[in-house]
Amino acid sequence: MVQRLAQRAILPLGSPASDWCSAPSELQSFWPFSGTLEGIAEAIAARGSVDHSRREFVADCIRKQYENVGIKAPEALTSFAKGAEVISVGHQLQAGGGPAFFHYKILSALRWAAQLQASGTPAVAVFWMAAEDHDFEEVSQTHAPGERTFQWTPERLEQAPVGRIPWDAQAEQKWQDWCSSALKSPCDSVSESMPLAHRVRHWLQEWFGGENLLVIDGDDAGLKGRAEALLTSEWSGDGIAPALREAEKLYTAKWASAPLHVQENNLFVIDDVGRRTRADRWLQENGRDAVKRLRPEQLSPNAALRPVYQEFLLQSAAFAGGPSEVGYWLMLGGAFRHHQVAQPALLVRDGAFVHHGPSLRAAEACHWTPQKPALTGEAAVAAWADLRLRGNGELEQAFEAWSAALIAHAQGVPGDAVPTTRAALTNMEKDLTHLRKKWRKLLRQQHADEVEVIRKAFDEWICPKGMAQERRLSALPLMEAAGGAAVFMEKWHEALRGANEPQFLVYHPVP
Repeated sequence: MVQRLAQRAILPLGSPASDWCSAPSELQSFWPFSGTLEGIAEAIAARGSVDHSRREFVADCIRKQYENVGIKAPEALTSFAKGAEVISVGHQLQAGGGPAFFHYKILSALRWAAQLQASGTPAVAVFWMAAEDHDFEEVSQTHAPGERTFQWTPERLEQAPVGRIPWDAQAEQKWQDWCSSALKSPCDSVSESMPLAHRVRHWLQEWFGGENLLVIDGDDAGLKGRAEALLTSEWSGDGIAPALREAEKLYTAKWASAPLHVQENNLFVIDDVGRRTRADRWLQENGRDAVKRLRPEQLSPNAALRPVYQEFLLQSAAFAGGPSEVGYWLMLGGAFRHHQVAQPALLVRDGAFVHHGPSLRAAEACHWTPQKPALTGEAAVAAWADLRLRGNGELEQAFEAWSAALIAHAQGVPGDAVPTTRAALTNMEKDLTHLRKKWRKLLRQQHADEVEVIRKAFDEWICPKGMAQERRLSALPLMEAAGGAAVFMEKWHEALRGANEPQFLVYHPVP
């Protein structure tokens, strides 16, 4: 069984992503097209027809990327080249896929593309590989339940784009070892060394090869050459900084703090060795005259400019991002307009939680649901004990009645009887709290086996490391628990068919 919830029921109340899902019409000054089918239709109408020359050029670059990796380009490329609408999605190149939301992002784009297809509009999902990010620590691990962690530790150049770091035989063997320990089914392997960007494309082919998905790597000389005017405007003073500063004022007035720090120049420079340096620091070291000698492929957009570069090339109908991504895209409306790049509809990705037998029993014992905050195992056990001790609230009701009776009696006693009585009741309440702790300890000792099951279920499966499941655990073991990847994806598409806003799915154990 799959339970469907609105994603806005999961997001933190008052966050930019929550506000965007709940009331996009109130945020038109930030972004014009909501994350619904109507918003997608409005974005398409505002953009008009795609630039077919640009689309064909990008399609040719994508075709060459697949050829360079030795993978046959998917059928989606033909539709893309002919002008099919795009639902774009992107992420850093997580070694092994990383947290489950890596998969859920892509599945979100696929389901929205399927809905466009069903309405008679040709559409494909496109995954943008953020190969130029250099935050290696963030992408170097993939976790399975039980603290089984794949840890990638290559020799690498500091500040190098992660997509260019070599994935060698040692890394592949460690990956296969992790798969053997964490998964029931084997993983596809590669036999030769390659950049991480190529290995990620192989993974995407393994996981989504039968889906309507196209993969593009923005770290491409041809693509950067096509967008050269957009990128080089950062050197001439005609970049997006003024638009970002205006957006920052609006953003901080609405949500207190802005997610992006405004830079005067929103480029990095990749030198011939492969090191990625922020543009202002590069200028200090090399001087302005050296800018003329830079080739387009050496220019790398930062987090603020990358979405504009991406959508200049893709001409998407919609972009699906995580809550944090949607939060910072809401700052970029002026940057898109500055470069006259059509703005896509802005979708918060769908999310999911997967139960297995022990986790479902533990969650029920604690009255925990995915709409509630994450709990550590220790906090979950405390919640379970409190529920067992509280019963139907008889103790609280009795204490409240006793307190009311004492206060009523004290009101008939001369002097300061009422304040003295209230002080005594406060001390009694403290004593009762202390007594509860003793009861809780006795209860846990008497039910040690049940306590351990609850703690383990929360710490290893429900909220590992006190985090939301989809933000910590790999989707691969979660999908296996839901009946396998094919079953998981089939249920995903079935549950989301016709849904006209971002959703959150809860998978219950397979009988």
